[in-house]
Amino acid sequence: MANHSVTSKRQPARIRQLRPSDLPRYRDHLLRLDPATRHDRFNGYVNDAFLIAYAERCFKEGATVIGLIHDGRVLGAAELHEIANASVATGEAAFSVEPEVQGQGIGSQLFQRVLAHAYSLGYEQLVITTHSNNEAMKKLARKFNARLRFEDGETVGRIDLSDTDSTGFIDALIAGAKASIMSLRTNGIEFRAHAA
Repeated sequence: MANHSVTSKRQPARIRQLRPSDLPRYRDHLLRLDPATRHDRFNGYVNDAFLIAYAERCFKEGATVIGLIHDGRVLGAAELHEIANASVATGEAAFSVEPEVQGQGIGSQLFQRVLAHAYSLGYEQLVITTHSNNEAMKKLARKFNARLRFEDGETVGRIDLSDTDSTGFIDALIAGAKASIMSLRTNGIEFRAHAA
């Protein structure tokens, strides 16, 4: 599996799966989110106590958390949670990127990584849920071919992973990654993929 890293002119950053020892970094990332970003991520307003408990629950309950780490801090994250008792093997993805680094292609890189991970785990479907006014998340989901619908007061995106042949799917992920790399380079950030 390749490790992806992003290098700015100042210091390197890296996108990787978070380890259990990264829990404090992930918790601190969630606590640094401003009220609007918290609302976008959690479809409502949440307090610090909720975020502390949520971060611990993610790690305790076996969610996959992939983060962009820069200067020892998680600045963006993608989560993959299993939806229990779904009719088909289904994962739910959620994303958070700190305001000062939004709009630099980080969400696309995180989405690509979590999508590939969901596929490698054998999920047949990936679900993304957001509030109806979160245009950035809806745009990101559409970029990865999510079918968006309004359900129970929320926008729900579904990506069908079951009818993709692995070669075509991997080609699509590579194409998406290349587009994201171009976006990152446009914003003055260099992206490098390293073999593990």
